[in-house]
Amino acid sequence: MRIAVLDAATLGEDIQLEEFFPYADVIKYPNTAPEEVPKRIKGFDVIIINKIKITGEVLDQADALKLICVAATGYDNIDLAECRRHGVAVANVPGYSSHSVAQVTVATVLFLYNRIESYRNFVISGDYYASKTANRLVPQYREIYGKTWGIIGYGGIGKEVAKAAEALGCRVIVNKRVPTAEAECVEIDELCRRSDIISIHCPLTQDTRGLISRERIATMKDGVVLVNEARGLVLDEEAVRDAVLSGKIGGFGCDVYSTEPFGPDHPYESIKALENVLLTPHMAWGAYESRVRCFKIISENIISHFNGGNKNRVDINK
Repeated sequence: MRIAVLDAATLGEDIQLEEFFPYADVIKYPNTAPEEVPKRIKGFDVIIINKIKITGEVLDQADALKLICVAATGYDNIDLAECRRHGVAVANVPGYSSHSVAQVTVATVLFLYNRIESYRNFVISGDYYASKTANRLVPQYREIYGKTWGIIGYGGIGKEVAKAAEALGCRVIVNKRVPTAEAECVEIDELCRRSDIISIHCPLTQDTRGLISRERIATMKDGVVLVNEARGLVLDEEAVRDAVLSGKIGGFGCDVYSTEPFGPDHPYESIKALENVLLTPHMAWGAYESRVRCFKIISENIISHFNGGNKNRVDINK
């Protein structure tokens, strides 16, 4: 069996992928440009991708491909209809990153609430010693206790975030496509109106694209803290930028973007250095333990497929 990893650089260099696939010949490419994909998938039974886009034009060149393994839970970069037409199976990795993403989400909220960077820099700069004062309380920071934390998307990640938020003394409300008795579920507009903190963990679909619009932001509390750990296009990025600059959004954290990596023309370029903004490079999913789980499950998906199973297939009944 031949396996090609097309964007290995996005999966980290601290784990030897070959250890997880001893039954195969594994070829790794650090990165693969769109025009290189058709050539690089030729002759391979399996490809492992993270962010590579798979289209019908790409699959037209696949002479041996039987399985696409996406090293992620989301698979909006893969045209499932074209995969079915070409007889190529697709498997994802559900649930592997819940703890990692939840951890980064909570850390982001606490970073924004506690204004930690400002206090740290005050000490590093020497201003603390120069002040001759034992403590400093500027900028003002607020307790998270007693705040309402709205969670959009209540899958594995959302549930882990909810546990942490409740442990910190927050009231948790949830927007979920199919309401559940496990949590206080509300409509999206109510969640936007009521929440002091909003974190987003839903998949990108036609229903969630642009979910956090300019109109919805206008209904939020003044000074709301907004954190996006879902997909960049769930937000109207220009509207978010404008709301940060106006002060409507008091704190903004984001790990995902409509263009990755984003460049000088992106709306967030003008706010990325603000003290109340924390932008990270799509890293929330990637704790070491999370990636180990991911690769183990990918290996299980491959073994299942070639033994006639359907483990984590997303191209069936979709």
